[in-house]
Amino acid sequence: MSFGSSYEIKEQVRQATDLVDLVSRSVNLRRQGRIFVGLCPWHDDSRPSLQVNPDRQFWKCWVCNVGGDVFSFVMKREGVDFPEALRILAERAGIALAPGSQPKAAPGSPQDKQTLYRVMAWAEEQYHRCLLESADAAPAREYLAGRGINQESVRAFHLGFAPAAWQWLADRARATAFSPAVLEAAGLLSKTKDGQRHIDRFRGRLMFSIRDTEHRPIAFGGRVLPQLAREDEFGGAKYINSPETRLFTKSQHLYGLDLVRAVTPQHSAIVAVEGYTDVIMAHQCGLTNVVAALGTALGQRHVSLLRRFADRITLVLDGDEAGQRRTNEVLELFVAAQVDLRILTLPDGLDPCDFLLQRGRAAFDALLAEAVDALEHKVRTLTRGLDVLRDVDRAHRALEEMLRTLAAAPRVVGVSDESLRLREQQMLVRLARFFHVDETVLRARLKELHKPARPREPAGGDSASHDLAPWEGELLEILLSHPPLVDTALDKIEPNQLATVPARDIWALYQQARREGTGCEPQEILTLAEDADLKALLVRLHDQACRKAPLASIDAAERLDGIVRDLQLRHQLADQRRVLATLERHEYDEKEELAVLQQFIEQERNRQGISAPTDG
Repeated sequence: MSFGSSYEIKEQVRQATDLVDLVSRSVNLRRQGRIFVGLCPWHDDSRPSLQVNPDRQFWKCWVCNVGGDVFSFVMKREGVDFPEALRILAERAGIALAPGSQPKAAPGSPQDKQTLYRVMAWAEEQYHRCLLESADAAPAREYLAGRGINQESVRAFHLGFAPAAWQWLADRARATAFSPAVLEAAGLLSKTKDGQRHIDRFRGRLMFSIRDTEHRPIAFGGRVLPQLAREDEFGGAKYINSPETRLFTKSQHLYGLDLVRAVTPQHSAIVAVEGYTDVIMAHQCGLTNVVAALGTALGQRHVSLLRRFADRITLVLDGDEAGQRRTNEVLELFVAAQVDLRILTLPDGLDPCDFLLQRGRAAFDALLAEAVDALEHKVRTLTRGLDVLRDVDRAHRALEEMLRTLAAAPRVVGVSDESLRLREQQMLVRLARFFHVDETVLRARLKELHKPARPREPAGGDSASHDLAPWEGELLEILLSHPPLVDTALDKIEPNQLATVPARDIWALYQQARREGTGCEPQEILTLAEDADLKALLVRLHDQACRKAPLASIDAAERLDGIVRDLQLRHQLADQRRVLATLERHEYDEKEELAVLQQFIEQERNRQGISAPTDG
């Protein structure tokens, strides 16, 4: 994204975002002196290890050894890259990322996202009050009672009802500042076929409010009620969703995720079901980690979204043939995304809502505990009814598909390499026995199919700090704690004199700051950095510099001068080594050798402060 290189927009977003407010949305913080502390969401933290400094706008976990600014917190929390973190925070702050590329939307216009958020919140309230109070909503209340959904759930999920009238919502909007064009842009109204007037999109339907992870209503799902069923422009479809708008993209949201995120520890387990009422009934029964796709099959974007919040996903599907087909389609997505996926098929063709009503939470929990690994589920599916001795072709295809899936299997969080090898070994033994194939043949084929392993990422960005040479660490600490010395350092030290990649990357940030005329304060350098590990390294170095400052016996300028002299000496010694190597190879004639040796001796005398001998 082009805006990723604009310091001005990044700095504007940073200044508009209070780090304490941002972190407190997912971590309970308490003040401790000048800082705030809380339990780190990225490790099993029993004592507050996460620290937030409101003065510096830095955060850090001392156990995970990670830290940074508002951008790196969102990157870590959401599992996204810098441009996406910038987009999330900019939208939260109401800042346009590319102000020069398109005219700014006028407040109150159909293009203004803040106006669309407000009209969706208003519509949610209208539908909700209608369900609770209106005589027209009696069929909806009867339907919910029949499904066992209580009043607490109705309120928690902001359920509503849209009366079977052409302009119920449009008429109510006349008393507001929201124009028909705004309601249409939000997906609440549509135009008649002749384009002459606006009509309500949702009519005679139970309304399910779809919210984003910031708890803002962005769309609706509408279920037609049996008592009000009739043909309309949607062909009498049981469910319809809002169209895609500036706020809503169906493939990027999950129903109930806002509630799950609020109560479920990060990187735990999430259960994915298929329907709105399945989610509501699960939460009503105390299963508060359940979400659903929005009237569509789980896709790649859903998988990426789920990965932000959970290490293990249990996919619960109805026990019909269609459910089985969907399992195989989704499995490949999860395997490719390296997610620990479990599969649960409910018995007797029941959906989760009916199962929970008829058999209760305990029975559902028992099935969840027995949900099989997705690979195991695939073996059972591929081999069901297969006679490997009679149907050789099908057996070969099934075995090849299983091996391909096994080769791409996810490395399950919390499971050691030894456990993974054991699982793989057990699977190969089982396949060899079932398909009557020698296990060594299967192992050889699996080895061919295994993809090259990805380079292992450093845990918590730890290696970045370990890669720095000690003198590089001291140099960067000086610059972070004494920004006025940056120009001196940049003038006297060349990037190629730095020994490690992280040091050269930080040096490039300082060069960029000087080139673009931005400041060199730690917060400004941190804003320029877009790599999460580099941000964490900058915070660690700054913390170290602050802790060392009271103990320093030499001032920063003198320490910097010492580093510059040491670098010059290293450069000189390296030149001397090259000269000596050339002499040893006898590449000079006798006169050249004598001149080189005299120059070498003179350099050594200067370095050691020895005067040249005089005659007499």
